[in-house]
Amino acid sequence: MTASTMNETSTALRLFGSIFQREVDLKLLSEIQAQREELILVLEHDPLEKIKLDDADAAVETLAVEYCRLFIGPRGHMPPVESVVRGEGKYWGVYTVAVSDFYHSHDIGTKPGENTFPDHISMELDCLAMLEESGRHDQAEIFAHEHILKWVPALIKHIEENASIAFYPVWAEGLQKMLLEIYDNQA
Repeated sequence: MTASTMNETSTALRLFGSIFQREVDLKLLSEIQAQREELILVLEHDPLEKIKLDDADAAVETLAVEYCRLFIGPRGHMPPVESVVRGEGKYWGVYTVAVSDFYHSHDIGTKPGENTFPDHISMELDCLAMLEESGRHDQAEIFAHEHILKWVPALIKHIEENASIAFYPVWAEGLQKMLLEIYDNQA
């Protein structure tokens, strides 16, 4: 993998992580709008389809409601956290410990002020990005196969079955496609 490809991969992984980290805010929405044409080409669909963009506050509210409905609750949600999605039924389960151990043994640090679960999708994607940036693709591939590839398909299925707007399914499909292209060479 060339340095340019590693940089593109880590940038894309971090972008996907930011989409699923928390509700979209005005800053992220404006970044998506600024890159909309390029994103449509890469994702093969418009993530902002049918979202009224003439009122940015209303668009952010629409996306926040969708995020909460899909990932936070109160009913029918699935938090984007490995220990929950893989069936432990709780946060801070054995998968959280395994992910934390992987971070520690591979010198993967969290960002200062980061206040989320180690096995949250945004953290796991950031781990992959850090490994790719430091030229440790083999370690990223191991992490992907031990963790993210084992649970993200179930999360994506939940998103596709429960979304009321195209935003999150478009990003989920794009993430799945990218992960499979980079890390599923064993298929």
